[in-house]
Amino acid sequence: MKRKIAISLLLAALFAVAAFPQAGDSTIFSTPDLLRDNVAFWKKTYTEWSLAEGVLHDREYPLVIYKKLNLPQRGTFSQSRFLEGEKVALVKKLDAIKAQPESTWTQEEKEIALVLTQHAPAGALAGASERIRFQQGQKERFREGLQRSTAFTDTIRAIFALHGIPGDLAYLPHVESSFNTEAYSKVGAAGLWQFMRGTGKLFLKINYLIDERRDPVTATAAAAKLLKQNYDQLQSWPLAITAYNHGVNGMKHAVEVVGSRDISAVITNYCSPSFQFASKNFYACFLAASDIAKHPDAYFTDLHFAPKYEFKTVVLPSFMKPSVVCSYLNISQKTLMDYNPALRPVVFYQQKQIPSGFAIRIPPGLRQPDAEKVLASVPDSLKSDAPERLQYYTVQKGDNLYTIASRMGVAVDRLALENNITRGNRIYAGQVLRIPSAVAPAEIAVAQSDTAASAESTIQGAPVPPPAESTPLPLPFVKKAGTTRGSKPLPAATEAPVASKAQPPAPQEVISDSLKDVAMAKADTLPAFSKGEMLSTAPAFDVSVYNLETTLSPSGNTAKIRVSVDETIGHYADWLGVPTYRIRALNRLGPRSEIRIGGPLAIPGDAEGLARFVKARLEYHMALEEDFYTRYRVTDVRPRIIKRGEALWSMCNDQDQIPLWLFAKYNKNADLSTLMPGMRVGIPVIEEKTEREIALESGQAIGVYPPFQEPAKKGASPQIQRLP
Repeated sequence: MKRKIAISLLLAALFAVAAFPQAGDSTIFSTPDLLRDNVAFWKKTYTEWSLAEGVLHDREYPLVIYKKLNLPQRGTFSQSRFLEGEKVALVKKLDAIKAQPESTWTQEEKEIALVLTQHAPAGALAGASERIRFQQGQKERFREGLQRSTAFTDTIRAIFALHGIPGDLAYLPHVESSFNTEAYSKVGAAGLWQFMRGTGKLFLKINYLIDERRDPVTATAAAAKLLKQNYDQLQSWPLAITAYNHGVNGMKHAVEVVGSRDISAVITNYCSPSFQFASKNFYACFLAASDIAKHPDAYFTDLHFAPKYEFKTVVLPSFMKPSVVCSYLNISQKTLMDYNPALRPVVFYQQKQIPSGFAIRIPPGLRQPDAEKVLASVPDSLKSDAPERLQYYTVQKGDNLYTIASRMGVAVDRLALENNITRGNRIYAGQVLRIPSAVAPAEIAVAQSDTAASAESTIQGAPVPPPAESTPLPLPFVKKAGTTRGSKPLPAATEAPVASKAQPPAPQEVISDSLKDVAMAKADTLPAFSKGEMLSTAPAFDVSVYNLETTLSPSGNTAKIRVSVDETIGHYADWLGVPTYRIRALNRLGPRSEIRIGGPLAIPGDAEGLARFVKARLEYHMALEEDFYTRYRVTDVRPRIIKRGEALWSMCNDQDQIPLWLFAKYNKNADLSTLMPGMRVGIPVIEEKTEREIALESGQAIGVYPPFQEPAKKGASPQIQRLP
């Protein structure tokens, strides 16, 4: 109810603040002389160069543009190798200019020397070969962002007005996401405002089912709070904007070191391994985007602006699957997805329950009172007062799909559907399977009839055992203190009888022909990445990449873990529901002490708390991979020899950023805590998918999971009231 009231107040404010005054924005966001060339460079990037081209330029003097390049098409040549070759050729030319007299220069070398003279100070040739950078054009993306922006800018200005934020900051999403609510960066920033998970957790709800970073209205309120906090601590809007990229603590440190709040002084004089090109140019990007957005007709023609983002909200009275909500409101799942971006795709693809109390957004044409009435009338068989008890199972070598289904008390077809298992996508050791909740036989029959159709046959054997009703669930990846180091993690399942692996029972249930072989095929160890597997569209989640084992202490109120990639003390505190100081005190860590990947750590918690921890930890890593592979693919792997002074963080955060977990996935045999000079590692090359590819894959994914249907009662047809 509080959420519904807050949204109503926001919409009222939107109409009350029809036009936030712009007076003063031009002076607040003036362009310093130091950044004029940078702003001009970004205007060219946003309006002149397409995504199919780019330029090689000087990192410090961006208008020193050496060469415009047409990028090779997909499948013809690796873009990364193409660019590397172009950079090497340019370095040779720069070296020739430095080493040889002007009379021997080629025409191209003379042009390079001229552009340096025009746009860089004297002496810039020294070190120029080390400052070469490639910038891809963004023309189409910025154009699309301009057309999308009109759906949100009025709402953003209204929210910003409530928080005392200058109205021109409504243009900042042009830099962050091109106003794409589904934007997702390689390193995990999401939504219109590109919040990282750690920062987003300060203001937003982020878990396996809900990610409010993706919601344009809720995330805008969070962005307003963050920008206001930045300004309150830095007392300068240019610095506050830069802090949105670099972090407020980083900018406070920069001000202390430089002794000035002047953005020009900070950019010129502050040196830090983390304060590089992106952070130094973030304010210039904002200035360029703002000017283009204020005068779009000066840069683009034939623009078609999106209508204003409008909706109504209905608070969900119980836990329901999205297909149930769609059925009763008489809307498509695509409509529900489009209006509710905070619901992660997994909610729809796997038909997870939408939490009770969630404020569902519906098209403005639907009458709110009728929608509330219809959702309240959903029968008990299609809703619940408590969330599903989702379980997971880690596949062991020698398992097969049937023995796992028997152990969990679920149908083979249903288990296969939940995990998209087919003849071409079989199980393997180390894979984490999602175990669907146990359901009545009538419901299983409905699900099977939707997927198996007429291709059914029977294999004789033992029946699938029913699920135990009250047996406690062991924790996945948990062992008790004193067990052997190599002991297998326990499955998150009831203690149902497990058949011998030497003679696995054969299923008696009716399953589709397509699953006969798959159900009995034994899981084997996932082989090392071959070339084809490295380039697969969506590699399966491999739990062996992560250190997820939890060892319970004899006392039962603490446990030992090993730090995995992309984990912090803040994550552990959040998953356990305890303050960070408790974890630090338990491990005798000071407020500035850091944890290292692979290092041991003690965590507090009873059985219930540790159960939440294990589940949340697993789902966190699964969500990172799922979101990444929705937007990107790995096209190549470049070999690299670690140099002296290089660290894991620096390798993953250079110009071609990659997530830490992805590095770990392609270097499973490397100890990430002890990377040494001379070691050979693989650097995955990432390519962004096209919007068309994403849409096609999303459509296929929705079709994988059949909608939940109410089983018909004997002798009667179900009476379903739906919104007209």
